[in-house]
Amino acid sequence: MDLGLTGKVAVVTGASRGIGRAVADELVASGVKVVISARGAEDLHRAVEELRQGAPLPGEDSVLAVVGDATEESTTVAIGKAAARLGGADILVNNAGGESGHLPFDQLSDEDWDDAYRLNVVSGVRLTRALLPHMRGRRWGRIVNVSSYTARVPEPFCAPYSAAKAALVNVTRNLSRAYGSEGICANCVLPGLTYTEGAASVFEDAMAATGRSEEALVESMLRRAPIDVGRMGTAAEVAAAVIFLCSERASWITGIALPIDGGTIRSAP
Repeated sequence: MDLGLTGKVAVVTGASRGIGRAVADELVASGVKVVISARGAEDLHRAVEELRQGAPLPGEDSVLAVVGDATEESTTVAIGKAAARLGGADILVNNAGGESGHLPFDQLSDEDWDDAYRLNVVSGVRLTRALLPHMRGRRWGRIVNVSSYTARVPEPFCAPYSAAKAALVNVTRNLSRAYGSEGICANCVLPGLTYTEGAASVFEDAMAATGRSEEALVESMLRRAPIDVGRMGTAAEVAAAVIFLCSERASWITGIALPIDGGTIRSAP
């Protein structure tokens, strides 16, 4: 299927590994020039080299990297300059984010809530604002915000994260209403439990603490929070949906919050 992406320029945050890296892989394979950003320099530069090797038209300008914290305005400026070097961003995938204050509700501080909102909402809003002028000028753009199934099904011990991810869904709908008539489609994906490098690290810590195998831990987790398909998802499965939403084929899809969760969310939208 031709996704109509050849020659486009994309920005993907949180792209050194996991879902962001899988999205970058798909974009590069579709002929897109990509700016990837993340905090970890070593992982990010490794990703750049691997992505360039897989690009249909290899070259230094096929993939550019910006090392930095997504919550810092200086990172936004650097990403904007890198995108301009490639011709300006047509596609933005706001994937940077993470949990803050993994504690019971009554032990959470104001700082925990502030941190979660800055990381999961404000960072993406700031970058979107910086890249919108190019999209509006071309009357074509794709914005995909990576939220979480917890935006719809909040889990204990991650209240700030869930609330921030729910806010990101609202921001996405706002963008759709504001800019849909200008050819800019803004959508949100809600990944369920996804096996990434981060998840693997969590399992390693749990195995060390409990002496249980990863298989036993996953089985226990799925009993507590059943998934219809009976397994965790993969970063590639999430990326496949993100790429479609970035494509020309998705030109009449905007303002949605798409669960990619194997059937975790059972309630109606």
